[in-house]
Amino acid sequence: MGQDRKVRDTIHLEEFDIVNGPRRIFWPEEGQALNEAVFLYLKKGEGETVLDFYQSPVTMVSGLVRQVFAMYEEDIRFKRVYLVDRENKVSHNFYIPLIPRLDALSPRVERYPDGREKRVILDGRRARGRHVFYLAASMSRRPLVSLAAAESLLRRGAAGLVLEEVEVE
Repeated sequence: MGQDRKVRDTIHLEEFDIVNGPRRIFWPEEGQALNEAVFLYLKKGEGETVLDFYQSPVTMVSGLVRQVFAMYEEDIRFKRVYLVDRENKVSHNFYIPLIPRLDALSPRVERYPDGREKRVILDGRRARGRHVFYLAASMSRRPLVSLAAAESLLRRGAAGLVLEEVEVE
């Protein structure tokens, strides 16, 4: 699952490029270091479209995506983020998901010289029963979601996310 970079007229954050900027993922063990709520401010006069999934500056999800993640993985914790539009006096509630890592990458995965995977292949036995996770031994910065969770997101009309199929052995 990734952020759809083709969507135009999206909101922009002050001091952050949420389309191409650097990304930060917070792991469950870092949850204590995060404030219970974070405030980020929208740039004046920029886009209006609010997506349900952002990868930059941190992975953030809307309430809709949070609900689906929580429905499928009870051990995911969330930290609240308020995206504040001072110009229109409105805020959007988002969440930083503290998604666990799972050692479910197949030993058959081929890598480029820099360590990135040429193609993600999951070990189906190790991923069985898990619906939302990051791969522990991967350089990928995208969460993986099961088919059931992906279909649930699509049924609910989640906007601004791209889903790619991965091979499972």
